[in-house]
Amino acid sequence: MTFAGLAVAYLRRRWGQGVLAMMVGALGIAAVATVMVGFEALPRAARQAWGGADLVIGPKGSPLDLVLCCALHVAEPRGLVSLAAAQEALRHPMIRAEAPIALGDSVEGWRIVGTVPALLDIYHARLASGAIWRGRLQAVAGATVAGDLGLRVGDGFVGAHGLTAGGEKHDKFPYEVVGILQPTGSVLDRLVLTDIETVRYVHREQAHAEMAEHGSSDEDEAAHAPDGATAIIASFRVPTAALLVQRQVDAQEGLTAANPSFEIARLLSYARPLTAAVTGFGILLTGIAAVAAALGLLATMSARTRDLALLRALGASRANLATVALCEAAIIAVAALATGLLLAAGLLAIARDLLMAHTGLMLQPAPDLTLLAGLVGGTVVAAVLAAAVPSVRAIRADIEELLQ
Repeated sequence: MTFAGLAVAYLRRRWGQGVLAMMVGALGIAAVATVMVGFEALPRAARQAWGGADLVIGPKGSPLDLVLCCALHVAEPRGLVSLAAAQEALRHPMIRAEAPIALGDSVEGWRIVGTVPALLDIYHARLASGAIWRGRLQAVAGATVAGDLGLRVGDGFVGAHGLTAGGEKHDKFPYEVVGILQPTGSVLDRLVLTDIETVRYVHREQAHAEMAEHGSSDEDEAAHAPDGATAIIASFRVPTAALLVQRQVDAQEGLTAANPSFEIARLLSYARPLTAAVTGFGILLTGIAAVAAALGLLATMSARTRDLALLRALGASRANLATVALCEAAIIAVAALATGLLLAAGLLAIARDLLMAHTGLMLQPAPDLTLLAGLVGGTVVAAVLAAAVPSVRAIRADIEELLQ
């Protein structure tokens, strides 16, 4: 039997301790890998979601709220902005394209966004079938929405008040699907686009109908006045426009300009302490696993005095005895590394699905060779340290003492 086979046989005799050390180490490796890979993939997912939107202009308030609502479409709108004032503030040769958006309705939980065709240019979107809207109550569905609702060109649907499922339906104002967008990987895939005048028309007419029938209405006519919009989405000709144009807009009374890149980077900076804490916890778990493995090996080496004496009597050298301990530690370490990486892959897959379902962000974790090399190197170091004391003890043991 080889020394590796002998190590496996010893581990089988104390499989409980080996499994415990392996699982603790695997949890530590999984925690480190999941946090570090996920944290690196999240900014890429956010950048892909907001596409070519370089600037969001809305009413005074938090720029981060503005980005979450109107660039990533994961938050509620907080008010309206004067379209004329925003467009006047955006008059700058570095602006490539701009498009107003109006929120307020949805279909089965998917947002209906009133806008203009320039928004498709900002997101670099193309039609998979059909055409762009040309009249009232015509809509173009994003790829994800069309797939989820089974929409085809020529189909119809009814919008509902509010941005979540369950709102009061606007039954008297059915939409016709005139186009389906190609997948873009951006938030546009999760939206239904229509003319901004359609959104204003539906809310205005719904308010009139409710006033005539009930004497009151929950529709806010002022919110859909001819000059009202939830926000303006703009793209730059050159990156250097970020600071110049944003400063120009912020100087205007009642307006806030938000750069998605800056705001998401700031949001992630708040999460860095938590990321460091989880990473540290993972390293701590890995260290505990190494100590547990070392104590287990030391205990078993002490209990195997007769076995070691027999091996020495059969011609095994001190180095051979140390090799048995190293093989045991290596088996535990390799099992912990493999289990930890598989667990990290599973956790990232779950996080990807949850993030996609709740925010539309497409988390695409990419293998990080540097991180993988660090995990492998750390595991090797932990295995060597775990086997160090038992190996030294086996090397120093004298055959006469073992035989006694």
